[in-house]
Amino acid sequence: MGQQAQKTDLPSSTQHWLRSAPWWRRGLARMGLRGKLIVAFVMVLALGLGASCWVFVRGSERTLKGIMGQQAAQLSMTLALASKNPLIDKDVPALDRIGRDLLKSRNIVYVAFFDRSGAPLTIACCDPDWGESNLPGLIRQGTHTVMQVQSGQTPSLGDYQQVVAPVLGHLDGAASRATTLVGYVAVGVSQTREQTQVRQVIYLSLGMALATLLLSLPLVTGLVMRILLPIRQLVHAAGRIAAGDFGAQVAVHRPDEIGSLARAFNEMAQQVQQQQEQLRQANKNLEDKVQKRTAELEASNQRLSAEIAEKEDFLRAVSHDLNAPLRNIGGMASMLLMKYSQKFDQDVIHRLERIQKNVEAETDLITELLELSRIKTRRQKVEAVDMAQLVRDVAGMFENDLRTHNIQLVVDSALPAITGEKARLRQVFQNLIDNAIKYMGSGPVKEIHIGCCAQHAMAEFYVRDTGIGIDAEDLHKVFYVFRRGKNVQAGNVSGKGVGLASVKSIIETHNGRIWVESQVGTGSRFRFTLPLATAATAQPPQVAALAAN
Repeated sequence: MGQQAQKTDLPSSTQHWLRSAPWWRRGLARMGLRGKLIVAFVMVLALGLGASCWVFVRGSERTLKGIMGQQAAQLSMTLALASKNPLIDKDVPALDRIGRDLLKSRNIVYVAFFDRSGAPLTIACCDPDWGESNLPGLIRQGTHTVMQVQSGQTPSLGDYQQVVAPVLGHLDGAASRATTLVGYVAVGVSQTREQTQVRQVIYLSLGMALATLLLSLPLVTGLVMRILLPIRQLVHAAGRIAAGDFGAQVAVHRPDEIGSLARAFNEMAQQVQQQQEQLRQANKNLEDKVQKRTAELEASNQRLSAEIAEKEDFLRAVSHDLNAPLRNIGGMASMLLMKYSQKFDQDVIHRLERIQKNVEAETDLITELLELSRIKTRRQKVEAVDMAQLVRDVAGMFENDLRTHNIQLVVDSALPAITGEKARLRQVFQNLIDNAIKYMGSGPVKEIHIGCCAQHAMAEFYVRDTGIGIDAEDLHKVFYVFRRGKNVQAGNVSGKGVGLASVKSIIETHNGRIWVESQVGTGSRFRFTLPLATAATAQPPQVAALAAN
């Protein structure tokens, strides 16, 4: 449970590394710095002791081999002097007796005598089954093997060193009394006993090395703990600082690198404490400023609310004061036409009808301006709006105008659901389609295209027409009230100059934006963005065409 809790306390990046790293790297990481230092010390000590034991063993083997070789050489030379006369006389029993007497000495495993041609005369060996066939061909290999120490090994005799020594003397009946070769003597000296003793010493040395290694573990652990003590103090102090105790200090006074690190840490802690104090004071000042600004903002909001209410009252009053005279003027014109239309000439009737139309236009303009002022102040219910169905409803409203002007309305792509005020969004498409119909002109292709491209949480709509287009100098003016383009072909187009301003205001209240791309003679493309509805799915693609029959 403790390991699991410690694992969950690790940062997500460390946990990801522990899951993806190789097993040996994860093992080293879990050992920690202390474990790695202890293992490193133990490994160095073990390697040192192992190397010392290996050097001792190799040196002991070489020394033992040299000592036993020298012993064999000395024995063979002594035996050559002692066996000179029996070899000259070829007294085999005497030679055999000499060999058997020597076998009683320690470490001598065999004694062999050869004549001058190298043929064996007698062999005395500790192993009765060890015969002439077991003798190495020392003599037959050449005189360069004489007095050379050579190693041998058999299951019965074990490891031994052997030396062949020449026997020199004066042969009877020789022409001169010169010294000549009369035979050879071979001696084998066993090193089994000495090897056993050396092996015991080696085992004792290995045991002492292992005991030294085990006894050094507490010392190494204490040394590592002592070395890491300043680092643990640094970690503890860092934890206190992380917990908010910025007065934590590390009491380490050492002239080495760890001491320099501790002093640097203490300086850093002091600087952090000073900065925290400065930050605390700055936060206090900021809170005071925020409270002051909040109070000012509340006062401004109250004034703004009062001004908005006053503006709405003013607009209602203006609307009432303007509409009332206009309604009276329109009513009087209608009454005159109804009562005296038979008595008035055509010019008077025409003027009265113009008065009625102007009254209706001004009444509609006042209504639209009043509605424009309420778009941002009187929000409606926000809901998920099916834009495909909304566009179909708006297209149905303009069905007669589209047929009359021989215009096709085409939905190019799927239209998603939008979060917003349904009536306001309906007004956006209604004004844009109405604007496209008014400025369609008399070109050979009369089409209005509607489409959408969803990106992340926003949807980008467009309403494109093939009308007369907008002059480049007027593109930045089309969304202002009472601003119309200077295109000469639009001179006879009726309009109040409020529709596009209303569209811009509605789009901005929905946290979107609108812009227009146009070129004179090729049409205009109004593009705007709106937020997508939550978990909304796009409607299936549709292509609607409304054309004159």
